[in-house]
Amino acid sequence: MQRTGAMESAANVLGRAFLAVLLLCLANSGCNSCYSGFWNGNGSGVAVSNTSCPFTKATGAVFAQMSAASALPAASAAFPSALVSPHDVQHIFVTLRGIDAHPSMMADEDSSGWEELAPDLAAHPLQLDLLAVNGDSRSLGLPARANVPATVPAGEYRQLRLRLMPLHLSTDDVIPESNACGNFGWNCIVFADRSVRPLQFDSAVAEFHITQERGADGVFRVLPEQVIHLSIEFNAASSVFFASNTAVRLVPVFRVVSRTASPADSTQ
Repeated sequence: MQRTGAMESAANVLGRAFLAVLLLCLANSGCNSCYSGFWNGNGSGVAVSNTSCPFTKATGAVFAQMSAASALPAASAAFPSALVSPHDVQHIFVTLRGIDAHPSMMADEDSSGWEELAPDLAAHPLQLDLLAVNGDSRSLGLPARANVPATVPAGEYRQLRLRLMPLHLSTDDVIPESNACGNFGWNCIVFADRSVRPLQFDSAVAEFHITQERGADGVFRVLPEQVIHLSIEFNAASSVFFASNTAVRLVPVFRVVSRTASPADSTQ
């Protein structure tokens, strides 16, 4: 049976209508829906349907480790009264309850989008001496059960934060098993003369932020299906210590070094 001009004209009109309906659906729903339909060419059958179509974001894994610079400088000339010589510092105890990363260097503690790099710290806070930690095979010195990588979205991260135990704990806070600071809180500095002073922070939140300023020391990339070994190195020689009444305020300097390894390497 031959198609008449009227039939072909009707088919063309319906074909254009089908395309218009599809484009209208796409415009109204954005990019989170999938559309299916059929067009049999003669106008006797047209259908459009949509379903939820979430996209799976690529992820990678991160092993976080803490390390310290190899040596402190030798004793030097007298420091101003408000400053403390790094040479006089024997221990810097901080109690970690979280290590997070964020894609934006402008993010603050209330911003969304922070990714946990050491999830076990929430249930098992860990007190470290920043002058004694090292980047051995035990991630952050955690027990073997916690030495597992964190899964985070692939991408570039420009800020890290080290969340510390506050001076005053809430009823929901997990208490660490030991505390080298004694009655001086959970974060403190021990001097060569064995005196102890608590660490003081600029805000009510006890945490250190590491952001990218120059070069690549404050940024790392997580590649899809890759394992990233992240080393956060504390440099006491470049850090600044301010004496404030009975406390000390630390302006730390951290260096971030990352390397990519295959999943097989991470189990060795």
